Order: sequence, then structure tokens, then C-alpha cells
Amino acid sequence: MIIVGAVDDHPLVRRGLAVTLASADPRIRLVATASTVTDLLTRWVTPLSVVLLDLHLGDGSDIGDNVRQLRERASGVLIVTSDHRPAVVGQALDAGALGLVLKEDPEESLVEAIWDAARGCFAVSSRLAQQLVTDPARRVRLSRKELDVLGLLARGLPWSAIGREMNLMPDTARTYCYRVVEKYTAAGADIEHGPREVAFRVYRDGYLQAAPGELAVPAAELVTELADPRVGA
Repeated sequence: MIIVGAVDDHPLVRRGLAVTLASADPRIRLVATASTVTDLLTRWVTPLSVVLLDLHLGDGSDIGDNVRQLRERASGVLIVTSDHRPAVVGQALDAGALGLVLKEDPEESLVEAIWDAARGCFAVSSRLAQQLVTDPARRVRLSRKELDVLGLLARGLPWSAIGREMNLMPDTARTYCYRVVEKYTAAGADIEHGPREVAFRVYRDGYLQAAPGELAVPAAELVTELADPRVGA
């Protein structure tokens, strides 16, 4: 018997997991659900074999902290999410999560992943999930200043304005950006179009989040633009 808990801030998802697991495999028993990790740990003190954990919870809690708290209770953590950003997924895996299940994947993939996680094996639910956990972008580590420079660049500010905003010389701001290009390249990612591409990548990969209308060029248009060989660095 595998004793399972689930943390997701959407009641429909929690009910859906309960129904799915009850009908899919009688050897898997979902005994506790909650909208936050704190709530789950308060109400259920016996260690759970596996906890199904969503990446984004309504309490604004940190992904890595959530995974670590559950692991301290001797529970294996399996991420169940619809988020496809490798940097966000990477935070959970770096904190010790045992695998990734995408919410759009088949029910049988979830069941198989639970069995793998219960045995202490790394689990992924599909080829796409495997691509996310092995994406080179997951291994990139960026400083706050690097992210701030790229955020301003993505909003369309020229180097001179970025320098003024951050109290840096324009060449220093540019250097921060090229350090990120080097980090992506060292991790095995292809950056063909220099600063503008890497400014888009930090949003796409989940290192930064954009408010509606914040980016100077919408992501879909920027992808097309960066594919144009006439676009320089």
C-alpha cells in the first residue's frame, strides 16, 4: 500500500486526484489533501509515502521550501503541475523532488510515477516531462543584478538607460548581460542572437515573470524576430 498526500490550491484538482487514484489502483491510497504544505503538515503528522505537490500555491510559498519541508517528514515529493518552465521545475528538483508529472499527461502516467517515487526512483510522466527535467536552462544560476539588467533590456530600455536605472556604466550593464549568455552557453543551451535572445529566455524559462504589457516585444513576436538572421546582437 502506498500512502499518498496531495497539495494543490484548486479544490477541483484535489477532488480529481482522489477520484483518479481511487479507481486507478486500489494499492494507492490518497489519505490527505490540502491547499498548502503547512496545512497538510498540521493536519497529517504520520509520514506519507509520496506527496503530490503543485508548484504554485495561493499562499505564495517558496517552491524549494515546500519540497524541503515535506522531505523532512520523510515523504517523497512528486511535482504535479501544468508549468513548463525549466527554471521553475528545477527549483523543486534541486530541493529534492523525486520527479515530475504534467497535469495534461494520462492518468496511468501519474500512477506509474507514484510507484516509482514510492520506490525512491526518479519519475517522469512523459517525453515532455523528461525534456523539462533535462533542459540545460535548469542548470543556469543567475545573480539578482544579472536578472535586473535583463528585465530592463526586455522592457526595451537602451544600455544607457539601463545603466542609469541600476547606477552602472552602460558597458558594465552590457557585461552582466553577456555573462548570462556565457552561463547559458556553458550549460549547453544555444544562444544565437545575443542579449535580446537571452533577455527573452529568462522570462520563457521562468527566472523572471513579466506583468501584462511589461515586455517591449510580446514573446511570440520576439521568437519570430529572433529567428530572422538579420537581427543582430
